[in-house]
Amino acid sequence: MSTDLPPPVYPLGVLEVPERRLPSDHLTPGDTTLLAMLRAALQAAAPDWEALRVAVAGAQGFRQRCDRVVLILYQASEQRLMVVRRGGGGLGEALEQALKALKQHPRIGAFAVADQERCRIQLDIIAQPPVPCDIREIGMSRRGALHFEVGLDGLVLERDGKRIYVLPGDAYVHSYMGMKQLRRRLTRLYGNDVLDAYSFARFTSESYISFGERWVRLWRGHPLNGPLTQARLVQATELAVDHILRNQQADGRFLYYYNAALDSRRDHEHPNRDPDRNPFYNIVRHSGGILTGLYHARLTGSDRALAPMRRAIDYLLAQARTYETHDGREAHYIYYNRKGKLGGSGVGLYALAEHRRLTGDRRYDEAARRLANHIAEQITDSGEFIYYKVYLDKEVTEADNGKYFSFYYPGEALCGLAGYYLYILEDEVEKARLLAAVHRALRFLIVERPRTRASEYRALPSDAWLMMAMMEFWDEPAFRRDLYRDFVFTDADAMVRQMYTVDDAPYPDYAGAFFYEFGEYPYADGARAEGLMAAFTLAHKVGDKARIALYGRALRLLAWATMHLVNTPESIYFAANPDVALGGIRFKYTRQWFRIDTIQHVCAFYLKMMLDGRVAVSDGTTASNEERATCIFADERSA
Repeated sequence: MSTDLPPPVYPLGVLEVPERRLPSDHLTPGDTTLLAMLRAALQAAAPDWEALRVAVAGAQGFRQRCDRVVLILYQASEQRLMVVRRGGGGLGEALEQALKALKQHPRIGAFAVADQERCRIQLDIIAQPPVPCDIREIGMSRRGALHFEVGLDGLVLERDGKRIYVLPGDAYVHSYMGMKQLRRRLTRLYGNDVLDAYSFARFTSESYISFGERWVRLWRGHPLNGPLTQARLVQATELAVDHILRNQQADGRFLYYYNAALDSRRDHEHPNRDPDRNPFYNIVRHSGGILTGLYHARLTGSDRALAPMRRAIDYLLAQARTYETHDGREAHYIYYNRKGKLGGSGVGLYALAEHRRLTGDRRYDEAARRLANHIAEQITDSGEFIYYKVYLDKEVTEADNGKYFSFYYPGEALCGLAGYYLYILEDEVEKARLLAAVHRALRFLIVERPRTRASEYRALPSDAWLMMAMMEFWDEPAFRRDLYRDFVFTDADAMVRQMYTVDDAPYPDYAGAFFYEFGEYPYADGARAEGLMAAFTLAHKVGDKARIALYGRALRLLAWATMHLVNTPESIYFAANPDVALGGIRFKYTRQWFRIDTIQHVCAFYLKMMLDGRVAVSDGTTASNEERATCIFADERSA
């Protein structure tokens, strides 16, 4: 039943082993000894400088010749402490001078330098002298010598002999990802005239952060991203679910938004909402959090998330408003923030169906039936959904529906109907009625919407929910149509085309992330990852061997890219409140805010990969790049 549409074809290797393009983590036992010596020197009243010089000489993982070094101390609840020193070209002399400056700093007493868990040390080695630049000319969108890569390039500002350093990794620490944000930060910190009053020079550095007794190499401020392994997938999902459960409120709501750089719950999209007295909350994303906990329970067999997810379901259903459909059926919709979003009811129904699928428990069947009746009621004769039942408490009619268009709500609604149809609904007459409405809706979405809403479509497809819905519905033989299959594969093929490969990525960590226009900042997107995972599952269902192989490789690469977003114990060295930051999954590589949905999509993607079991990942055994590539391609045998 394979489609006639040919999938993209890639040369061997361009979707494989992305970590080979990153700098190697060449740390040695001598480097660990140096870290211990640094801590000892910071504690000692009279450090043994000769022993330190010997330790530096034995630290063969670090370059021994450099222009200057940076030492930074991080500790939760303390503003970081940073010094920069030159040392006549040698690492040892520069480190000695930096240590002496740290020991003399008036704030050094606030840092528990003997406690390797509380106080973490960052070392940046600047190999070459900074090069003068024009701060108004360099930028992320410039090419050649004027290109400035936020996260990998640093700045030194100088005025009247005073120097200010902006380290490459500061983008990660202080949560900015573009030149406009960087310039705004400089202006806020150093005055409105900073861009004109200071001279600027640029530099790069090798960066390391302590973790326990060892160093961790940083890249763009984040720990170096190693091979994708099963253990890393498990760790990421466990951290994420732990975070969700640890921060859930008593009434069932999740921690909606957190900015680890500011230790703040103030949502940047709703800056006037007080996070304590009047926090913003999105009920659609709430239901996504429920799905994550249920997927985790299905993968692990653990019931530790079940009671919290039921509490979240109860909160969801407490927002339901009941009414009667035009043909006399009992229905209700999810009402929140004075709106009745189609997506809120759709993802909510999807969560109820997943709960039934997981547990067999019928406690939510009636609520699911009413939600399904509501969603079916929202499908008009043309097939277009009505996107809101009410908007700011005003009933939305078919006549004014166009003003409230949502690209994503229909896919979310159809996911809900698919789950209800497959795992809850048993009456065959009702199934036929519901499926007829679904066919009507899909014809509009696939055939009519691209014509009437052409401006909503871009090179990189974004309707992952619709892809998931079609994959789910495919288990029903009466659903299977070439039109639906080809839609999923066409969007998935386009996603792969709009993905940076290992060979063409402008920077190594771009590999596996998406782009709209080649060269732009990477979109390591968990939502699209779920859509591509759905296409991979559908390819197995229809026996499309070429796409099984292609999507499997692309999914591994995408999973590797999204690992840059996961907050692990190693990566949250800067956080003022590590307990809240840990387990969050961020939106961008150097942005420090995350929401329940940014956690949900990436975590759900990893859980689905592991639940499926057909996307081969490394078991973590040591292998060369060539051996690893051979192992990775071995999964094609099952295609």
